[in-house]
Amino acid sequence: MPQESSFETSSFPEIATLRLALREIRQEDAPRLHEIWTDPEVLRYLVLDPFTTLDQTLEMISILKNLHPLGGGFRWALTLVPEERIIGTCGFHNWKKEHSRAELGYELEPLNWGRGLMSEAIRAALDFGFERMGLNRIEAFVTTGNVRSLGLLERNGFSMEGTLRQYEWARGSFQDQWVFSLLRRDWENRRIV
Repeated sequence: MPQESSFETSSFPEIATLRLALREIRQEDAPRLHEIWTDPEVLRYLVLDPFTTLDQTLEMISILKNLHPLGGGFRWALTLVPEERIIGTCGFHNWKKEHSRAELGYELEPLNWGRGLMSEAIRAALDFGFERMGLNRIEAFVTTGNVRSLGLLERNGFSMEGTLRQYEWARGSFQDQWVFSLLRRDWENRRIV
């Protein structure tokens, strides 16, 4: 039987880690997020067409902000403490409460790659997902060839389940996706060790 979520749905949850603050995305974050979401290195494996205008970034912010009020998930802005500079986002979408599962998504500016910051954010998100959202399964989809994401997910306990051939359309062609999952029981076992 699926677990019930245990958080107050009216306010957006904020999370603090050693080096990061995970907070709600704001409209005024648009210029900074536009920089990240138009960076060719960030876009290389994302399954969305490159943004060309700030209006497209504002539209994406609106979609991500509406995940929480509509019950579809949470997307946090990742900021370095104490400077509050946004370096990426992380969170859940496609939350299927009746099946106790959601999909994890994330991106990080290249300047901060290799510092363990996304692992830190993901661990905080996973704790939130399993403890507060009542998830049993967290999924992640990664464009084939993205070995950085593959390593990140595997280091955080995810298992690759296979390849979804021509699963997403982006930048003029169908993209194959690796599918990963982390189950509650596996997450609990990792926490015990």
